[in-house]
Amino acid sequence: MRKAAMNSAHRGQRGMLALTLLALAALGPGAAMGQEDAGGGPPQTGTDPRDFAPKFMPYARYTELKNGLEQNEIVMFGLVAFSPKFAMTYEIPLGYERDVGGTDLFDPMTGECAGFLPGGGAILPNGLRAEGDCQETGIGDMNLRFMARANTKFLGGDLLYGAQLDFPTSNNDVLGSETMVLAPMAANIWDLKFWPGPGAFAALMHFYKFDIFKDDGRPDVDMYVGRYFMMLPLNEKHKIYALPEFQPVYDFENSHFSFWFGPEFGKMLAPGRIVYLKPGWGIDPDGPAGDREFSFELGFRFFL
Repeated sequence: MRKAAMNSAHRGQRGMLALTLLALAALGPGAAMGQEDAGGGPPQTGTDPRDFAPKFMPYARYTELKNGLEQNEIVMFGLVAFSPKFAMTYEIPLGYERDVGGTDLFDPMTGECAGFLPGGGAILPNGLRAEGDCQETGIGDMNLRFMARANTKFLGGDLLYGAQLDFPTSNNDVLGSETMVLAPMAANIWDLKFWPGPGAFAALMHFYKFDIFKDDGRPDVDMYVGRYFMMLPLNEKHKIYALPEFQPVYDFENSHFSFWFGPEFGKMLAPGRIVYLKPGWGIDPDGPAGDREFSFELGFRFFL
């Protein structure tokens, strides 16, 4: 029991260290943050899906699943603009840690994870494996998202369409899905004229994910993922904004619905730089299904 508590404390310390290092990188010399719109409009925060300005947006995130799994990641994230109406984002977890010491696999008598298979670790309900020390670190799976802006309006808002590709790039099968996933995407964005602050908008992003190929033993992927959020400037003078986000997920393969809420708060520190923090909570998460229970993200956006 004492070892489990110590392991949990060490995990928390590593997560806070990663977040602190990222904050220092964002706030250190030369880090300024939010770019003025080229047309003289409100400062850009990098949160608008229609904004195809090139930017670098790394972040650190800590996540707890309802089944006890804990995850730390430092992600290299950015946007490459090929034209004003066509862009690509990349998302690569360069520092990635998964720990199942808080799950039912941990044996307090031995201080190790129980239930091993002959060829490796135990299998969690969400398809992850656990090594003997309950932890694994390395590089996670990456994704690329291609987006285009339509020339026509849809339901009174701007329309984006595209697709996301998830690649099995992890250096260890414990850290990745061993599955390549395709996710067609459509998004509608509306400017919120009623909001007193300039630059307010609402967006509904829809993804339908399915596996193209995968290793034997990995679960099939067949799900809807929504990202619904609003950009709400709170203080124009101090350039502070809120970005509440809702993520409904429906897994068709297992007939399972989950829901996550994450209110982002950000501040522009100078032209071209935004720092933000984003806590998040699962709404009635399901443990056996591996739903998210809590997360905390800290990052910054740097316009190139």
